[in-house]
Amino acid sequence: MRVKEFYEAYWQQDYAPPQGDPTSAERMVRLEAALRPLLVGGRGGSHHVLDAGCGDGAFLAFLRRFGFQVSGLELAEGAAIRARRRCPDADIRIGSLEEPLPFENERFDAVCCTEVLERLFTVHGALAELNRVLKPSGTLLLTTPYHGLVKNLLIALLAFDRHYNPDLSHIRFFTWRSLERCLRRAGFSPVTWHGVGGVWPLWKSVFVMARKRGRPGPPPEIVG
Repeated sequence: MRVKEFYEAYWQQDYAPPQGDPTSAERMVRLEAALRPLLVGGRGGSHHVLDAGCGDGAFLAFLRRFGFQVSGLELAEGAAIRARRRCPDADIRIGSLEEPLPFENERFDAVCCTEVLERLFTVHGALAELNRVLKPSGTLLLTTPYHGLVKNLLIALLAFDRHYNPDLSHIRFFTWRSLERCLRRAGFSPVTWHGVGGVWPLWKSVFVMARKRGRPGPPPEIVG
């Protein structure tokens, strides 16, 4: 099964997966706090935010409430249909973060990419494309599952097969150090880090706000 077919099937299920994530509300609080500077003077409508991997549009609708212009990118047509119903004035495109994005250079003031990076094979290529569509000094707001030393040890001892289930969609597992390395290589400078869901050292995810500081560097050398 190809990646697109996998996610089309995923979104044809009777339930809406993002609503089953208990950390969605917490991630929305973090997003609001990080984007608040763009709302100074009631100027949210003059700023354009992309939700890269928008799913059924829950975060698009949330961002739209603050007056932002919103666009979404989604691989699965089934999810995009739901997103358009939920946020009908959003510009929602079908596409993959692992391919050139269907948006022009330096279009967005901020990009949100929440619980997506861990599902991608070409991490550097995706981050480089997010860099391209962001304005200079634009904001990247990213969440991905947290993996720290203590949590990794517990997973290895108690839940290795369940956590690294080859039938699931997560194929990348980031520590803070490896995620920071990926961000800096792609031209971003991390500004703040927060844990999301649960308590340290067992956070479910990490929330990072980063600034675009320059062009992406060359892709990493492929190691077989």
